[in-house]
Amino acid sequence: MRNLLQILTLTLLTSLNIFGQNKLPKNLKQAVKYLDKDCSDIVKKDIKTIHEDSLIYSVYPFAKIEPYKNYKTIFNWTSSENGNPKLTKYINNRGIYDYHSEVLLYSLRQYLKNGTINEKEILNKFSLKQKNAEEKDKIKFITDTINGIYIPKDLEDCFVQINSFWNDSTKIQVKNWEENEFAGKVHLGFGMWMRNNWRLWGGSRLSKYFNDLGIQHPDDMSGIILDSYHRHLNNKEIKLEEQIKYYQDYWENSKKAELKRKQEEFSEYNIGDTLEFNYNKGYVSKEQEEKYDDDICIAKGIVTERNEMDFLVKVKIIETCDKKGIIYFDNYGHRIYDPKTKRWSNPPKRIIKKVKKNKEQWFEYKDWETL
Repeated sequence: MRNLLQILTLTLLTSLNIFGQNKLPKNLKQAVKYLDKDCSDIVKKDIKTIHEDSLIYSVYPFAKIEPYKNYKTIFNWTSSENGNPKLTKYINNRGIYDYHSEVLLYSLRQYLKNGTINEKEILNKFSLKQKNAEEKDKIKFITDTINGIYIPKDLEDCFVQINSFWNDSTKIQVKNWEENEFAGKVHLGFGMWMRNNWRLWGGSRLSKYFNDLGIQHPDDMSGIILDSYHRHLNNKEIKLEEQIKYYQDYWENSKKAELKRKQEEFSEYNIGDTLEFNYNKGYVSKEQEEKYDDDICIAKGIVTERNEMDFLVKVKIIETCDKKGIIYFDNYGHRIYDPKTKRWSNPPKRIIKKVKKNKEQWFEYKDWETL
């Protein structure tokens, strides 16, 4: 165990010495040098020799065996708000949004084989791949085939396809089941296959067909297909409009129930009430967290205003257990929509805001608990 810890410590210190503590690479040339020091020899050997199209399977999260499945640096850089925002921004600015891990792996492979990389060639390669993918994506709502799978154009076409999948004995068994029984048995099996392969999640001409009918959720789409197919087999009326209304009513009632729940909970927060903080946004220090865990760190405040429209309360802080105060905002996990690229992305920088004792601040009501 000591040797293992020494190796891990040496590896960490070596990587930190390259760029300095907390100084992560901000371009491909820096990234490959960092990864060369950070990555084990056995993983580097696989990256160096594996086929280009299979690079993504040489590290976490797609690798299935050790030590490959344990190498997470590239994943952490590209999949976390606190990973490597400068490198993410650098790749995004080259018009590459969906292939960050592939760019890094391809670059590392080239570096391991040649001792250097052609950064311009790599970025052009994946920029072109991004453009081709986006062009292909534009036709997904009209094309009849995606990834070699035929996409039905409407409900009747779904029946034709399902009939081609199942033999007569299977159809007889399905026909003899009750409608709810059939839907329950196949929702997670064949239903999942439909949602994934007919691109009800990713978008297709079939998902657009349902969107135009007023159905948005893929689970609702597959539910309508399954119920309708069962009725089709039993020569029953499909009643499509009735099914659509059922799901639309469900979501409308869910919204009303959620609004009612919030209104009832918010009614318990009155001006002058004393509240206890729930620390939903984390802690200003490790000491504050430890004290809270030991029930000796209780932040309190008094409600001074209410915003019934947005379910917000303005709270004057009257007690904290840390002079830094409490955290009321943290953009970790928030996604930003860029209207130019029409994409969601992580914030370029993590922002944490605090409020101290005797100060007032607006909060979501669920950040506090009434006493």
